Amino acid sequence: MTRKSKKRWTGCAGSRLNPHRMANVAATLRALSLQSHEIAARTRLAPERVEAILNGTPVTASELRALSRGLKLSMRAFAAAGSPSTSQELAARFRAPGVSDSEREPTLDRLAGFVDAALKVLPERQDLPHWLNEFALRGQESYAEAQRLASQFRDVIYPGEPDSPAIDLPQRLLALEGLIVSQLKNSKYEGASVAAGGYLFVFVSPRFPARMLFTLGHELGHVVAHHSLQSAHLDLASSIGSYKNRAEGFADAFSSAFLLPAQAVGGTLHEIRRVIGATGDAIGDVEILILARLHGVSFDVAARRCEDLDLLPPGGAASLADYLRKNFGNPEKRADALNLPPRPTVHFDAVSPILMRYVHASVESGVTSPSWIADRLNTSIESIYASHASMDVRRASSH
Repeated sequence: MTRKSKKRWTGCAGSRLNPHRMANVAATLRALSLQSHEIAARTRLAPERVEAILNGTPVTASELRALSRGLKLSMRAFAAAGSPSTSQELAARFRAPGVSDSEREPTLDRLAGFVDAALKVLPERQDLPHWLNEFALRGQESYAEAQRLASQFRDVIYPGEPDSPAIDLPQRLLALEGLIVSQLKNSKYEGASVAAGGYLFVFVSPRFPARMLFTLGHELGHVVAHHSLQSAHLDLASSIGSYKNRAEGFADAFSSAFLLPAQAVGGTLHEIRRVIGATGDAIGDVEILILARLHGVSFDVAARRCEDLDLLPPGGAASLADYLRKNFGNPEKRADALNLPPRPTVHFDAVSPILMRYVHASVESGVTSPSWIADRLNTSIESIYASHASMDVRRASSH
């Protein structure tokens, strides 16, 4: 690293938030659904001071930092909605229909800030990625359409690998131009997706890895079917895996078919039953537990897929899941008691490596500062430094 570039990386000048703009602090805190004593405990502020802030008393800069650190929120989450730092069009896009005022902060503000910052450092695009055009819906969203598009999408991501578990899906998606996949931290939402500035942004909240993988597939289903929509799509836990309406049911079916193709399910179960010496025609919990671990999905997802493929009777997936929870606590405890092989690691980058490359270039050129980027991308300055150092090492080793 040159002396000049090192100075840019160690300097944090350029984007300090103005405390006088923090008129939305009380509203943001109320939206967290935390009691005042819980906020006080997490931030180490005096309970009476928290009560005063909740009632609209002006907050000092040090108190704002304490709130940000203790509640693990971006400083920008406390800024008033519609601040000049985020375009009005982008901010409006994250005010999706059906989302109540109490749900708007802080997640939607953080998402808008993330996308806004990303579009400032990424190369300009005039249109959405061309590969999207290959996945047009034929008529209405239906189970059959979800299966067809999932199979077609898998041929692109896993060419010639119809049976391969999609454990490395987050890394495979790096090959798709115009797609940015990152984590959505400290949010009630499981996942989100939005088209903006010619890019597709997909967010997945840190959860049980099998849940994250299914959520990623679910959001990809929305991207494939609804990429022409100009508002953000946000999914609560109740929206994923519940088949609650046509749009969510389509995304669930897409994810299930992509992660567990029919050919892979049939072949894997046949081999599992041969190895464990299963007899009879009925498929039991052990076979499904192994299937779930091999393909990186939850027991519920694997069992539901088996039911969809007529390998279990109607209602069989729910019955087996209830049996495991009543007798073993949950499916994972049952799998551990059987000494099944551990789940393979599914890695999700906190911030897309594609985006981080342009972040580094932006900082190197002095266009943005690490502190500004860290706040907008909901990450730490230390992680940006580490990522930059790692990139320097890779550059050096390639020469």
